[in-house]
Amino acid sequence: MDSILQSPFCNASLLAGLLFLFMGYMIRRYPPRSMKTWYGYRTFSSTINQDTWNEGNRYAAYISRWLGWLLVPFGILMGLVFRRQSELFLYLTVTPVIVGALLLAGFTEWHLLQVFDEDGLPRNKNGGNQKPAV
Repeated sequence: MDSILQSPFCNASLLAGLLFLFMGYMIRRYPPRSMKTWYGYRTFSSTINQDTWNEGNRYAAYISRWLGWLLVPFGILMGLVFRRQSELFLYLTVTPVIVGALLLAGFTEWHLLQVFDEDGLPRNKNGGNQKPAV
């Protein structure tokens, strides 16, 4: 068991990439229907109303899968390049995971700001708010 954990193929980029792929697939396949579910993309912007919740989770699942497809090959490459785990190996495999998590949140929040205003109302194509139907 120790040899598996000490192998360079047991690295943060590969494991987190697989987790990102799994999370993205599961949220896409089984989207959280309500904000009360135990899983989903949960931030202030995504929990304003049901529309922001649905869009935030849809987009976060897309970005999560995209990041997973980048992290998995990078983790495999790091396993091939390094013979053993070292401090440099640790930095090179953990840093992309941290950057990926920040990109996931950043891109999703930016997307929500482009689609909805601060009150959770949809923006029209000109950047203003759509008037609610009476």
